[in-house]
Amino acid sequence: MAVIAVTGDIGAGKSTVSKILAEKLGCERLDADVVAKSLWLRDDVKAQAVNRWGEKILDTSGKILIPEIAKIIFNDETENKFCNSMLHPIVMAELERQSRENKNIVLEIPLLFEAGSSFDWINFVVYVTANFDVRAERCRVSRGWSIEELRRREKMLLPQSEKISMSDFVINNGGNISELEWEIDAIIINFH
Repeated sequence: MAVIAVTGDIGAGKSTVSKILAEKLGCERLDADVVAKSLWLRDDVKAQAVNRWGEKILDTSGKILIPEIAKIIFNDETENKFCNSMLHPIVMAELERQSRENKNIVLEIPLLFEAGSSFDWINFVVYVTANFDVRAERCRVSRGWSIEELRRREKMLLPQSEKISMSDFVINNGGNISELEWEIDAIIINFH
């Protein structure tokens, strides 16, 4: 078995793929977004964010408002880079720590390549994609995003072709769940 990272396009179904993979392989699954969200509770991270963006990112009880940060970082490349440089190293260090303890694990890491470091502790990278219209509809239904919002966020990411070229496997999640499971089964034999 191995440490398997699942990444891919926004709205392509990374969560679905990582859950199915973990179930089929009988191993733990970790989500980088969950780790990242927990970091906003840390005093040092909160202090850096408030120092950078002011108290407008806090609610009345002093907690970070992640949607307010999203408005800032997905509208300004400099702010996006700042946020990524603040969070990515901590998130990746935590995922690596947990992977080394477990050895058999599926990691959902939406911004794996944007994190920009060497990940020699990851054995395989699975890239999940789907055509734009499918992804736009998923984002509209599950996140309430317009097509413009999806495009705006994708502009802050590395090009899809570059990320696919750095991946070991590509799964097209544009069909039904049976087709998706078939694609997952086709690559699982490589993980043993």
